Amino acid sequence: MRKVSYLSYNMTTADAANPDGLISIGRQFDFIGDVETEEMILCDGDESLCLGYHDVKCFKDVYVGDMIDYKATLVNIGNSSRDCKIEVYKLATPAFREGKSDCKKGEMIWFDEPVLCTEGFVRLVVKKHLQRGEQPEGLVTDPWFPLDDFPEEDEVEI
Repeated sequence: MRKVSYLSYNMTTADAANPDGLISIGRQFDFIGDVETEEMILCDGDESLCLGYHDVKCFKDVYVGDMIDYKATLVNIGNSSRDCKIEVYKLATPAFREGKSDCKKGEMIWFDEPVLCTEGFVRLVVKKHLQRGEQPEGLVTDPWFPLDDFPEEDEVEI
């Protein structure tokens, strides 16, 4: 079972929260949500519900032009709950943000090691009747297949 999912993204002006190009933590959580959803589809064939985040720490700001890797690592599988560690790494940034004055437009500085910007944990839930098992290709072959054992609303276990 693949236990790690990645999403790489180059931040754009559409993601910016202010004229300085700072990306809000809320916008970053949009991408974190996408990567943890991918992990749940690979694991259970369902998108899951997010119960919440804990121990989230932000170490570095993210700006327009930064090349970012979002990572979700499955760390625990319960009966219907799943816990993932989330990490956000900055791989590269525009040269002018590193103080380089003679740079060309669009020139990037790639870091020798990815810079950890944010980390934390999330608890997700996939109800028992929605667990389709591992989807190694990430494709749910028939997501609307009627389930014979689909419980009535008053029978659903969480």
